[in-house]
Formats: sequence, C-alpha cells, structure tokens
Amino acid sequence: MDYRQLGRTQLSVSPICIGAWQLSGPVFFDGQPDGHPDPGRENVLRLIRQLGDEGINCIDTAEQYGNAESERRVGEALQGHRDVWVISTKFGYRVGPNNQREDDSSAPTIMPSLEGSLRRLRTDYIDVYLYHCPPALDDLVNGRAVLELARQQGKIRYYGISTNNLALLQAMQERDMLDVVQYASNILQPASEIRELLLAHDIGAQVRGVMAQGRLSGKYFAGAPVWREDDNRSNRFKDHDYSRYAVFASAVPEGYTMAQVAIRWALDQPGNHTICMGAKNLEDYRTAIKAAEMPPLDTEILSKLMEAQEALK
Repeated sequence: MDYRQLGRTQLSVSPICIGAWQLSGPVFFDGQPDGHPDPGRENVLRLIRQLGDEGINCIDTAEQYGNAESERRVGEALQGHRDVWVISTKFGYRVGPNNQREDDSSAPTIMPSLEGSLRRLRTDYIDVYLYHCPPALDDLVNGRAVLELARQQGKIRYYGISTNNLALLQAMQERDMLDVVQYASNILQPASEIRELLLAHDIGAQVRGVMAQGRLSGKYFAGAPVWREDDNRSNRFKDHDYSRYAVFASAVPEGYTMAQVAIRWALDQPGNHTICMGAKNLEDYRTAIKAAEMPPLDTEILSKLMEAQEALK
C-alpha cells in the first residue's frame, strides 16, 4: 500500500483510515441511538489488528463515540504496536446525563478531555487532536494556547478540527490552528472550497462521508434501506428516495463497485490524503483497500459521474 504524507505534518498515513465510530456500540443523540449495533469488543479488537496486517496504519476516534468505549477499544487493540499507528481523536462532544450530548470545546475543557483520551487510548501522546464541536470565535486564542501547551508537553503532535464550516476554517487558518482537518466530501457534495483552502496551505485532509449516508454505496440502488424505529436515521431519511441514485450505476466501470468508485473519486482529488471509513467488517475494508490500489478514474468515468449528477438535479 502506498502511504501519503498528511499535509505539512511529518505523518505518513495509509489512504484508508479506520473510522471507529461504528466500532464502539451505539452513540446517542438527544437520547436516541444512532442505529449502529455493537459489533462486540472482541470482534472490534480482531478487526483493527487484522486491518493493521492489511497495511492500514491510521485510525480515527473521539471521546463521544460509545461514551468513550471507542477509545478504550482502540487503545487495547493497539497495545504493543503503538509506534506503527497514527491515532487521531476528537474532543468537545461528549455523552452527558440521560444520554444527552454535551457540546463544549471551550479552552478549559481541552486538557481534561485530552488526559481522559490519553488514559483510555493507553498512550502518552496523540498524533492528531481535533475539535469535534465548533469552538466560539472569541475562544480560539485561548484554545490555541492550551493546544500549544499540550504540544510542548509532548501530549499531542498536531491539531485541527472536524468540520465543514468554511468561515470557521478560515478563521482558524488565520490563527495558525490547522495542521489537519477532517471534513465531509463526496461525489454529490464535493466541498471544493474547503479542499482548495486545505490544498493552498498544505493542511492534512482526512475525508469522511464518501458514501453520502449510503447514497453512493450502491447497496440501495434497487431498494430503500430499512432501519429500526429507534434509529435516528429512520426519521431523518424516512422520506428520502435512495433508488434515485441508481443513475450512478451506468458510471461504474467493469471490475469496480459503486463504493470503490466513490472512494477512488475522493482519493483522486488533489489535497485529500486519507479517507475515514465507517465499515464494520473486514470484507468492506478490503474492498476499500482495493479501491485505493486502483488507478485514478479516467476522464470517461468522470464524465459519466457528472452526467449522473446533472440527472439528479
């Protein structure tokens, strides 16, 4: 597997990154589970170690995921192999009383969150430490001071944010607060302005959302997904017609799946370095790894993707 330098950092990362949200058990939003069943601790530990053997060397988690269970599992899985992994985790969103989400990334919360993550991850440093919920603009200076102190102490190597808020990214860039950014980008919603900002300043880019909540996975071209009643997506997408995205089927070349086209498209965009996948099994990750090893999409495929996009308007 070819590794990529993560922007101006000194980190070399695999093009596919393990997204550990779905590996933690349910995450609650305002008391409602996100719909991802717990794959089981032993299964998760095995999967992470298997993916390390496959060549993946980066993993992304957060203190919120599974009420910190994700970090605990990642820390256990990487024991004895910490030096070959790039770990990113996030702070600001956390699970509070009655499974209500707390949103607070203010400067005084950063160091306590960091200490908790270090303990759960069983490490003395975090490679990439990201704001998970947006900080207030008037708190950026104080937040930067705390993050720089943590870097001086050797507790973090690089920091940034997970967001698609362009104005906030610009404000943080002006204050030299962006080593790495995690943002959502896919064929349907490229977020080109964000990518151009990151590319212009050689900022590391972790891409998420490449499947656009399953629209680009190809799994639902023939029929709508079915979610449990307590799954928050059952309300968010209950009136959404997933079958309309079957127009992309004609753009999938022989030997590819739709998911691989979506992954390859994201990796082909200049400035994108690694993709955070949310898969829960080895087979789906192997499909993603294969996509990363495929050649860039040619102009004919790109033209067909654009035609499909136009058909959706």
